[in-house]
Amino acid sequence: MKQIAVAQLFALTASLVLTSPLFADVTVQAVKGPVGVMEAKQLTPVSVGMKLRDDAMVVTGANSEVTMQVNNGTITLKSLTTARLSGVKVTPTSSTAAVALRGGTVVSEVKQITGLKTSFTVTTPVGTSSVRGTTHTISYSPGRGMEVAVASGVVAVASKRGAVKPVAAGSSYVQAAASAAPPQVVSQAAAEVAVAGAATAFAPAEETAAAAELGG
Repeated sequence: MKQIAVAQLFALTASLVLTSPLFADVTVQAVKGPVGVMEAKQLTPVSVGMKLRDDAMVVTGANSEVTMQVNNGTITLKSLTTARLSGVKVTPTSSTAAVALRGGTVVSEVKQITGLKTSFTVTTPVGTSSVRGTTHTISYSPGRGMEVAVASGVVAVASKRGAVKPVAAGSSYVQAAASAAPPQVVSQAAAEVAVAGAATAFAPAEETAAAAELGG
């Protein structure tokens, strides 16, 4: 009877391990200049080693940036960037994370791991990029729209108009604002990759105030 009970306990433990997230936190790796996270409409300074909760809103000031470990990858928010992290989850077979870029620039480096289904997306008001294992940069501002530059791998970019385009290493993608021209995929050599952004892009008033405070 004891052997049966032990076997059942082992099977239950194994089942929990296989179905539970291995880790689902975001760890701050590096900070340059003023960087904050919005919590209960209050701006809390970000420091190296800090764990950020899921659904965290991160804001960087002028001449600032922050790098964070997110599952099997890293993301760096450049100067004057506002972004929300969500859906951060890892199991033995899958890894998911999403970044809602409200304004500014995010650089992501996602590692492709055999046997681990990875879903990592960066969404802006005009489009979404989806990666499985790649390095790419996304910038967004209301005036210029979304610009994607791929350093390695392939990124699938979906515009709000319904078009989906693969963007390979060495190429960039431009999705202008809704009222502007259709999106384009051009060679990296022919494109100027914009890294300037606006932290105030379609953000609530408290986020706009936080960005101004950090930038001032």
